[in-house]
Amino acid sequence: MPSRRVPRRRVVAGLVVTCAATTVTVPSGGAVAAGPDPEVRQVRLPDSNGDVISSQPGVFHLDPLKAVKADAKVQRVMYRTTDRTGMPIAVTGTVLVPHKAHAAPRPIIGFAPGPQGLAEKCAPSRQLAEGTEYEALPVKGLLDEGYAVVVTDYQGLGTPGAHTCMDREAQGRAVLDALRAAQRLDAAGLPDAGPVALHGCSRGGGASAAAAELAPTYAPELKIQGAVVGAPPADMNKVADSMDGSLYGAFFNYALTGLSASCGIDTAPYLTAHGRRVTNDLRDNPCTTQALAKYPF
Repeated sequence: MPSRRVPRRRVVAGLVVTCAATTVTVPSGGAVAAGPDPEVRQVRLPDSNGDVISSQPGVFHLDPLKAVKADAKVQRVMYRTTDRTGMPIAVTGTVLVPHKAHAAPRPIIGFAPGPQGLAEKCAPSRQLAEGTEYEALPVKGLLDEGYAVVVTDYQGLGTPGAHTCMDREAQGRAVLDALRAAQRLDAAGLPDAGPVALHGCSRGGGASAAAAELAPTYAPELKIQGAVVGAPPADMNKVADSMDGSLYGAFFNYALTGLSASCGIDTAPYLTAHGRRVTNDLRDNPCTTQALAKYPF
């Protein structure tokens, strides 16, 4: 059968409808393959969302030459959250506590990263360590104010499996459970019931908004004081139209790939040969800044 080209907004709309209609529930406590670096191993998930599976000291470099470090204690963590179907999964992230004093209880900011890429090397925890995270300055700005910050890697970046970019439930839950993990991480020394807030821009703005919407039922114990929701991609049809032919075309592919992975949909029949090559390349190679330069318009 010859391939047929489908308008981009129809593909995205179809993915969103299919995602909303599909629900799967599985028992908790299973073993999963998980990181963080450098070793991927089998771990048994703890009983509760936000529980810390493992942690290790980390580093936050402010430049790719690794000449300047942030003035903060850094811990890389793996913690339990759930995907959009309700399945418990392991996700990684970074907990940063500034050395600067702050009146007790020290607030914690759940930082929802913007578009990072689809490849495992694009995980924010890895880019913070390498000095290549393009949102390093906003994170540093929060640390300079004395706030603790926890940055999630979302599903499928710091751990094996597909990165479910733009999956509302998975992103929002990963942010909320990152806050729980920061509160429960002994090495961080943060208050276990203190004030928290949410922060994100672009894709991160969508994740911040999702976390704020999900919190009353998913994480009602969190004392959320507010949420920064910057430029959220709320209407995916309009986002698809605006990105078609623009400098940010790679972001459309992030959403298409992430939603299809989340919903188990094979998009190959809808793509041209060039589209399939670009999709495969983005899954394995460039992160956001390189992707925008490689695939503009």
